[in-house]
Amino acid sequence: MGWSTSTPPGMGVAALDHAVTATPAARKNQGAAATSNDSNSPTASRYHRLEVLGTGTFGVVYRVRDRRTGEIAAMKCLRTNGAHGRDVDRYLSDFASEVSALEACSGHPSIVQPRASGHLRGEAFLAMEFVGPTLRHVIKHVRFGRRHTELEVRLLMRQLCAGARRMNRLGLMHRDLKPENVLVDGRGNLKICDLGLSCSMADGPPYSNPVGTRGYRAPELLLGCTDYDEHVDSWALGVMMAELLAGKHPFHGRSDTEHLSEILALLGMADIKEWSGYDGRRLPRGCQPESFLRNKFPCPAEARIKGPPTLSEAGFEVLSGLLRCNPEKRLTAEQALKHRWFKEANPRATRS
Repeated sequence: MGWSTSTPPGMGVAALDHAVTATPAARKNQGAAATSNDSNSPTASRYHRLEVLGTGTFGVVYRVRDRRTGEIAAMKCLRTNGAHGRDVDRYLSDFASEVSALEACSGHPSIVQPRASGHLRGEAFLAMEFVGPTLRHVIKHVRFGRRHTELEVRLLMRQLCAGARRMNRLGLMHRDLKPENVLVDGRGNLKICDLGLSCSMADGPPYSNPVGTRGYRAPELLLGCTDYDEHVDSWALGVMMAELLAGKHPFHGRSDTEHLSEILALLGMADIKEWSGYDGRRLPRGCQPESFLRNKFPCPAEARIKGPPTLSEAGFEVLSGLLRCNPEKRLTAEQALKHRWFKEANPRATRS
């Protein structure tokens, strides 16, 4: 779809650019819910559009002001007038999925809050709280790739894991967790956004694959698995944790095969071969059985000056637990939050 942003985005826009997100039955129900509002409803008109934050083939994201309260919000609008075909159905499905998921998660401090949704004059719309720039923008243009300290990462990961835990407890997978889909407010708090690829686990597999962004896809997704679960979200959390600590993405494969090769070169092949879903296919050559992750994030006592980013033993247990190639042994967001690493620093509480 090719979204372009004219200002640092205050609301993630990637959700309108993805594939079908739920089972046919769920998509049908969600689509009806998202577009059944009275077309003459004044809800959308109560928002005064201030500027465009992002544009795409079928929609626009605006910064808006609520005429009643004066509150600044973000409004995602999906144009449907005069458009036909599978693409429109797909974008409407994504849009409806996001509305449904945000409403289900309403009230959680680490997930962006919905304000209103409906359908007006050929536009499906979703108004949400205006938070601030994406975490990707902050990493690139505010910190300029500088590493986060372990304490900073602990506080950020506490919020990300709490948001993912809420979704998972509701039977939802986000399926596209990445810095572009996390917003940062003026106090440095994080909020997960762009839930357009979210999927309910209630109907069971098979789920769509490929899904999400390659750099944050779990090994089972790269291997074509369609009966995955919430562990795909915890893998993405682990990649983000490594990225925050190192100041750069740990993997750079330009294809699924190349990306999987980089993962196995770092984490070893022994783990994925123990996964019950592994079908015995040939894995990339040149990879050792054992993991080299600890070499990338050594203990503080073993680190050299200006060497790789350091990580305490407790922190490494969380990182390596999230980055398990075998999803059956990978930490869930809930399990990660119970780890002593989050208790040692007494991070600010984030309710589930």
